[in-house]
Amino acid sequence: MIRSVGYFLYVLIQIYGWIVLLRIFASWFAANPSSPFMRRLRQATDPALNFTRRLCPLTLGGLDFSPVILLLFLFFAGSFCLQGSQALAAGTSAMVLLPVFFYCLLEVVKNITMLLLVIMAARAVLSLMKPNPYNPLALIVYGATEPLLAPLRNWFPKGPWGLDLRAVLFIAFLLIFYAVVLQNFQLLTATWAHAYGFGGR
Repeated sequence: MIRSVGYFLYVLIQIYGWIVLLRIFASWFAANPSSPFMRRLRQATDPALNFTRRLCPLTLGGLDFSPVILLLFLFFAGSFCLQGSQALAAGTSAMVLLPVFFYCLLEVVKNITMLLLVIMAARAVLSLMKPNPYNPLALIVYGATEPLLAPLRNWFPKGPWGLDLRAVLFIAFLLIFYAVVLQNFQLLTATWAHAYGFGGR
């Protein structure tokens, strides 16, 4: 019963996550906000998005990242419901929910790290390609990365062919952080959960 409830909540959260993702895509393509579909979409997503903006107002380079934060939270909530229900259905102590919580939280941090890796890699490539600065993709990449790279501007000159060495340094740091810190911490939490008799995934 617990496993079924957890899986049902996981599916509901996943469906809502896709609805939020659809709202993001619709905003990118400047969909007609007065259309019946967009009105229903806004009604379904605006409460959660507005709450996220109030709780964690993250803006980088003028870009609103509250939809990304909401998607990460939904990923965490869905994963925790699924993993936690599996742990409890296996007959383990309720204390197992604590390591499961941290395990799922580390999954979110890993996803954030991978997202930053992709954006920084795109920044490095764009520094070589020299695209139109008003290109929509370039605006997103520059807007998301410049607040992180601006403090290093005076420390690193341009690399070969104009390569942004700051982005390369950031990529190296993220790779080390992912491979050494996150992977080891997640292994520790999996071992912690195993101590309660839960084998995880």
